[in-house]
Amino acid sequence: MSNADPPFLIASYLGTAYQVFDPEGRMTAEARIGERSETTDTLLQAHGVETGVFITAWNPRSVAQDRTANDAAHDFLAQALAERGVQFLPHAGVGADPGWTEHGLFALGLGVADARALACTFGQYAIVVVRVGAPAELLLTELLCR
Repeated sequence: MSNADPPFLIASYLGTAYQVFDPEGRMTAEARIGERSETTDTLLQAHGVETGVFITAWNPRSVAQDRTANDAAHDFLAQALAERGVQFLPHAGVGADPGWTEHGLFALGLGVADARALACTFGQYAIVVVRVGAPAELLLTELLCR
């Protein structure tokens, strides 16, 4: 089933907490669209970058996939970032309904144009960008803007 209705998707994105985890699985930062986050600022500064991008490969085009397919897509996304020399940390998008969680990667220093293109490659309608000192920003990809 697809939930590619733009108002529904945007409401879902706005109601999501974007959480970053360290390699041991401890949450180190959280961002919400339209809000500035001191924890993401601190994390970005610790890694010597000004921006970070929340990106996922799960459930392309908002069509639910099983865990095996989602995990395989996630691994391909991690490989694509690594091939670009982009450092990343695990992230989870936790929806307003706590039963809904989508895993992804928090790409450190990835440019917005590259992030949008990569998101399209993985069938994603949006990314969330954070910049030091600024609120998290929802950016739609060409897939939803068509």
